[in-house]
Amino acid sequence: MNFSWDINLGHLLTLLLAMIGLIGGYVTIRIKTADNEEKTKALGTRVEAYGIALADLRLHVSEHCVKKDDLEKVEDRIGRRLDTVEHTIRNMTTTILGAINGRGRTGRGGGEA
Repeated sequence: MNFSWDINLGHLLTLLLAMIGLIGGYVTIRIKTADNEEKTKALGTRVEAYGIALADLRLHVSEHCVKKDDLEKVEDRIGRRLDTVEHTIRNMTTTILGAINGRGRTGRGGGEA
């Protein structure tokens, strides 16, 4: 096997293209790395902004919104009150008919007329 140190233009061109490829690859990687760092910083800023917005929302909800237990208590209270109103309305017909028929008032606090 004979090895020759003869360098011709083809060899130089091949080495030059390989060097240009390596330098181009290195520059491309550096540019993409810098771009990714900028994008990462921007993403971090957005995450912080969303964190602040979420904290504000939690504060708003805790100050202005009703808890489920409190809502259920109010709902029960309104339901009981509506039942009382319904009972009063149903008894009004009996009271009115009794007054018309001359029996007087037959409801709360009333006696015969």
